[in-house]
Amino acid sequence: MALPESSLSIVCSAIAQFVRNGVNAAANNIGVRIGAPADVPGNSEEHRLNLFFYRLEPGGFDSVSHPNDPWRLRLFCMISAFGIDDDGVPAGENDLRILGEVLRIFREAPVLEAVSVNGEQVVLQVVFSPATDEQINQIWSTQGDTTYRPSVIYEMALAVIVPSRSRLEPPLVGALGKEARGAFTGRYAAFSGTFSLPRVPFTLVNIENPQWNPALCWVYEGECAHTLAFDVEGSEFAAFTPRVWLAGDPGDEVQLMWEVWDRDGWREAGAPVSAFPFSTVIDPEKVPPAVPGTFPLEIALPVTIPHGQNAAQGLLYARRRLSLMEGGPVVTLRSNPLLISLYRIS
Repeated sequence: MALPESSLSIVCSAIAQFVRNGVNAAANNIGVRIGAPADVPGNSEEHRLNLFFYRLEPGGFDSVSHPNDPWRLRLFCMISAFGIDDDGVPAGENDLRILGEVLRIFREAPVLEAVSVNGEQVVLQVVFSPATDEQINQIWSTQGDTTYRPSVIYEMALAVIVPSRSRLEPPLVGALGKEARGAFTGRYAAFSGTFSLPRVPFTLVNIENPQWNPALCWVYEGECAHTLAFDVEGSEFAAFTPRVWLAGDPGDEVQLMWEVWDRDGWREAGAPVSAFPFSTVIDPEKVPPAVPGTFPLEIALPVTIPHGQNAAQGLLYARRRLSLMEGGPVVTLRSNPLLISLYRIS
């Protein structure tokens, strides 16, 4: 019975398939495989291209990550050609023809297409890594009696190791508070001190910059806020309708996105909502008068407290997507987040 796939094997197989397609292996009688060069079968009737993932290193960006978070790795792969005499062309020249195609495809596409790895999207960047004579000797000296074949080495980053059970992201902090108590025994008592909400600063969106980011704030009781909290059984929440001030280029459409949190963690909620910014500024000292249907923008609230729980949160942000050059990658620009916390006292 075959072993189950792992995160690492899925990534490496995707790389091998990219190479297989790039060199047109089926039409050119080239077998592409993953393994040690010593295991490449001899006396073959087809050319062979071998991918040897001989070294793995930490990605370097998540040294203190949680064990149940995805772990990023750098892969080092030696690609070797095992050509055969074919139609009057000697094996040595076929080695170079095959490796030349490998160099071409990675030169033309140094960033590979995204690969889905157990729920994570992985995009690998491939960088040519010239090998010294010493490195070549170290690698091939471990391959027994296998004769050295022309090879190239690439660093491929970043691959991902996906945990069997992902860590659930905790709720976000909506306010900070302080209280002085006279006895350690009261450490679990209900909070009754003072708290403060994050200040909403004056924000000017520079729409002259093509990469401008939208800006958001709640508009509640005539004031601006970045966080709101409600008792779902209170009268304030019963009368509450989410309203936002969206700043940016009034002629450029953006999308409003919701994420919600409960005990099952954070996840996206609902479809994106298209909207146009009201102005290029957010000035908390000068909230414009309400204009029905125009300002502030009313949106639906997808946050509810699941049965058997007593709290939930929602995170709202605006995003816009653009390509900096024709045919280039799409860049996603996000606004500041807005937080709403719901709770049930009993």
